[in-house]
Amino acid sequence: MKKINGIGFFILIVLILFSLFYFTDALDMPNIYLIDRDVISFSNGWTWQGDGYREKFQLPYYFAVGEGEPLVIRNKIPYDFPNGAKIALKSYMQSVVVKIDGETVYAVGNDNDKFLGRDFSNFWAVIDIGPEHKGKTIEITLFSHLPSSRGYGPEVVIASGTGVLGHIFLVKGVGNVLAIFIIILGMVSIVGCVLGRIYHEKRRSLLYLGLSAIIIGTWFLGDSGMLQLLTRNTYLTTRITLLMTLISAVSFGLYIRETIPMKKKRLFGDVIILLAVINAIICLFLEYHNILGLRDTLPVTLVLIAIFSIYNMIIFPIEVFRYKNKKASRELRGIFVFIVFALLEVVNYYLSEQKGTFYYILIGSILYIVIAMFNRFKEYNEVRKVREDRERFEKMAYTDALTKGDNRARYIKDLKDIPNPEGFAIIQADTDRLKYINDYFGHAYGDLAIIDTYNVLSKNFAKIGKTYRIGGDEFAVIIKNVNRDEVNQIIEQVKKDVELIAEKRPYDFSVSIGIAEYDISVDADINATSVRADHKMYDDKKRLRNTVPRKMPAI
Repeated sequence: MKKINGIGFFILIVLILFSLFYFTDALDMPNIYLIDRDVISFSNGWTWQGDGYREKFQLPYYFAVGEGEPLVIRNKIPYDFPNGAKIALKSYMQSVVVKIDGETVYAVGNDNDKFLGRDFSNFWAVIDIGPEHKGKTIEITLFSHLPSSRGYGPEVVIASGTGVLGHIFLVKGVGNVLAIFIIILGMVSIVGCVLGRIYHEKRRSLLYLGLSAIIIGTWFLGDSGMLQLLTRNTYLTTRITLLMTLISAVSFGLYIRETIPMKKKRLFGDVIILLAVINAIICLFLEYHNILGLRDTLPVTLVLIAIFSIYNMIIFPIEVFRYKNKKASRELRGIFVFIVFALLEVVNYYLSEQKGTFYYILIGSILYIVIAMFNRFKEYNEVRKVREDRERFEKMAYTDALTKGDNRARYIKDLKDIPNPEGFAIIQADTDRLKYINDYFGHAYGDLAIIDTYNVLSKNFAKIGKTYRIGGDEFAVIIKNVNRDEVNQIIEQVKKDVELIAEKRPYDFSVSIGIAEYDISVDADINATSVRADHKMYDDKKRLRNTVPRKMPAI
């Protein structure tokens, strides 16, 4: 039946997949897709103020504007565009001012009092247009202090509201999917660290790995403009890429230091991490005081990242091949893949004239994170297994085989672990006439008598103390914060329970008990208290002198 149900399930999956594709075409169903995919290119026919609006240019295009001069371009809004249309363009560290027939309809980044740094940062500019704007002149003014953005005219499109959303996503569609996937991997890593109680064991490598993944994923989402769809926080959407760049080397460096214990202490690696922290603080300070923007100080950050990458490319092979560092060997391949892709990203960043990130860092990050997560969970599983084995052997070493309770070794250890015996009391107990039980009724009944003694003591003293079997028929109880009246009541209850057990057994069953409280005036330590309790237990046993057992086996 189980096999039939499994086959039936897979047949259903095939039928459902078939229906998803077949019925749509066969029935010619209407299109109810919510995202309008009709995006009109508005990149042709632009004129430039610098040449007196004579020539026409196709965007994207670099215009030869002078330092400190804005780029001003014009065009005619077409007559054919959908209702609720919007004009969209991506600004690369440029302020954007848009006028239609001389009237300002959009202005972002042109007021220095409303943003930090000298330039506003990357963002998508979206301008609403309506039927009244058809055929009118649109003028776009773009300004940046950065040479890479100065005079750059980006691509311009016209689409409906949903079309703009689709366009923004699809500009870096694969990258957005990869970025979201990286963030999910980071969250899985952090959740695994917390729920697996790995963090409580002071093993933070999965935590740092997860944070690094979230930083990288968020970095790309900010660069692609997706965060403008998720939050109204302008500073977050325009600065997140630069902020994440500042701390990426720190989080990844902490992960490396946490994960790979080096055979030789590598102070330089810690120095690089410290420098990255100091650099981030200085960069934030400079931008906050409008001295330099984060984009202006970015080369220093990238140099630190490059130094960190090169350093690890040198150190890891040394650790692997010279010092035979197994943990370093596990990480080397993944780190090498990540570093190669990170360097490709830096090179591409400058070759593309700093217009944004590419897929190199994302692909390298995913490959590395997957490898690293596999290594970490495998390592933690090995550690967990070793810990469980150790705990099992420790439990065996401290567990009495007959009663399944704590044994003499645990009793001695727990006595040693008492730093201040003030307020402690020791109870010593003994199963009476065990030899008589063994000789006349057999060792099976002798074992039962021992178990009965342990059970009655542990049950009654469970709330205030811990019971141990410390010898063949000898038992002890350690009591903390002793209340003598409560202890005396428990001892009386123990005696009653012993009498009830004795009625059910074919032999005489009784227990002798002695108790002593720690007294600093007579006890050198808690062991002396234990000796006094033992003496009192033997005093209690004197009641059996010159008596004979009442129960004897039938002949």
